Amino acid sequence: MNGNTSVTLLRGVMAILFAAISLSLISSRSSAQTRGFVYVATNQPSGNSVIQFARAANGTLAKLHETSTGGLGGTGNGVGALDPLGSQDSLVLNGTGSLLLVVNAGSDQLSAMSASSTGLQLKSIVSSGGSFPNSVALSGDLVYVLNAHGTPNISGFRVSADGILTAIPNSTTALPGGSIAKPHDVRFSPDGTHLIVSDEGNNQLDVFELGSDGLVTNVNTQPSAGSAPFGMRFARTGVLVNTEANSGSVSSYALSDDTLMVISPAVGDGQAATCWVTVTRDGKFAFISNTGSGNLSTYQVGGNGRLNLAIDIAASIGKGAPIDTSLTSDGAFLYVDDSALGRVVIFRVHGASLHAVGSVNGLPTTLQGIAAQ
Repeated sequence: MNGNTSVTLLRGVMAILFAAISLSLISSRSSAQTRGFVYVATNQPSGNSVIQFARAANGTLAKLHETSTGGLGGTGNGVGALDPLGSQDSLVLNGTGSLLLVVNAGSDQLSAMSASSTGLQLKSIVSSGGSFPNSVALSGDLVYVLNAHGTPNISGFRVSADGILTAIPNSTTALPGGSIAKPHDVRFSPDGTHLIVSDEGNNQLDVFELGSDGLVTNVNTQPSAGSAPFGMRFARTGVLVNTEANSGSVSSYALSDDTLMVISPAVGDGQAATCWVTVTRDGKFAFISNTGSGNLSTYQVGGNGRLNLAIDIAASIGKGAPIDTSLTSDGAFLYVDDSALGRVVIFRVHGASLHAVGSVNGLPTTLQGIAAQ
């Protein structure tokens, strides 16, 4: 081998090494720029899917993947065009961000999908145990889906670590409100021993006690403190925060055994269609979607569970209609489904305040369900 050949080979090897190092640095920078993910269900009747977005450090989103749920979305049978499913929690994410559950209201099914930086994968799909599933709750490996039509009911499942859903025999339980029930949300209590369902049709909250086997052992109903109970979240000290669509208000409750004791009844925000609620990680503030007014309000949750209206209009989205909302795991950003304009609107969170960052446009106007991490 002569000198010129050796120099040429050396230059070639160095070029390859430089390219490899450059690609590694680019990949590392790209990973560093992705702080988390946001998931949105399209809820299209021709075929439901979930879109995965990468979340940058500044809160902006970049579409990564869109994956079929294997079922059909549901429209026209919820509250209306702006609220196709008439519900909160139609898509939920587990605590580690590795598993998504999403309802398929158009085909009466529930899907489980694995989630990672490489995308989404459909792991299982099962019958929801009823008609028009519109909300789902997850606690550990225990899952309950809310079926809103026909004879409204809740139905239980177990989900394995690899995302396989298995129905729990004899778990389907009709709502006490009967055929006139109009349920919007199902939530586990923080300790997983109870399920709460909001029922606008009977203007009541249903509290289901669960046994160690996951089956319902008792149910208690009580009137809602405001008109048309809708979305629910637990705040600090285990206080339940519940929105009330017709009275434009929010109430708080303490759960004791099977009873919800009213703390703050129907605290109004002066807005229309007060429906969805997201609570900050420290449980001190609740952000409320006022769909009819096109804006969001902020409530402060006191240490004793009392509610105070902190900001009546914390953010406006113009001609849009805010529905589902979700906070990132670090509490820095709030993401809002806008079903009227087919977009996700982004806000930076500063205590009780919301500051506009931007939006992702061009999404289906059927969208409903959002989860952020």
